[in-house]
Amino acid sequence: MKLTYEKDRWVADIDDRQLHISGKEETGYRPYQLFTSAIAGCFGEMLIHVCRKKRISYEGLTITPEATRAGAVNKISRIHLHIMFKHISISDEQIDKVITLALKHCSMVQSVKGSMEITFSHERI
Repeated sequence: MKLTYEKDRWVADIDDRQLHISGKEETGYRPYQLFTSAIAGCFGEMLIHVCRKKRISYEGLTITPEATRAGAVNKISRIHLHIMFKHISISDEQIDKVITLALKHCSMVQSVKGSMEITFSHERI
């Protein structure tokens, strides 16, 4: 990965792809959006992995992350992950256990543990 500043944004070159990063939403993804997406995406990958390992079936999965920012530097103090399962085959109690296990094994979540709060909720759709 290489980042280059051009035209009021950072361009991250990653293999043959580019990602535009900027403090202005109209010229790229804002850093807090990327950070929040990285947490949610890593957790989501681990959640899928745990479900496959435990042979838990579902028809769809959506995660909606919400970041809470506070203080003079707008530090991200909390990320809430709302998970929506479409036609999942287990009880709500089992869903909580699978989510907890995925959080425990997610490297991004573990990297920020103690620095911010990560919470979750879930629903069936």
